[in-house]
Amino acid sequence: MSWRELDHPADVRLEVEAETLESLFRECAVAFYSVSLGIPKPDFGRGFPGVVSLKGTEDDLAGLLVAWMNELLFELETARRVFIPMEVRIDESCCLLATGDWVTAPAAGGKVKAVTYGGLELNPGPPWRFRVILDV
Repeated sequence: MSWRELDHPADVRLEVEAETLESLFRECAVAFYSVSLGIPKPDFGRGFPGVVSLKGTEDDLAGLLVAWMNELLFELETARRVFIPMEVRIDESCCLLATGDWVTAPAAGGKVKAVTYGGLELNPGPPWRFRVILDV
């Protein structure tokens, strides 16, 4: 599992790679928080148990990844908390159920304003590869 920033003239373009679809969602959370909070390898410790559930459009896994990252952004901005996913499940109808821990964010907000559909790419794996642009 890994992620890196790619060149982009104004925003942040991410490339995230993982062996499974479920681990891709977990790695996208790490990449998002790293960029948004400016923490190279976020380690927030343990928090209180929580669940994130999202319904995507059937056969639109790329859209579900964008919705996932925007949900993480919403929680960071409104509740000042981060979600550390321990287990992620995606069913055949493109519904996501993630269980993990909610942890208080080390800083209010972040530099990411939105996760966009511009430049969106998802290549099925293994390894799975996802490219997305973060509006900063």
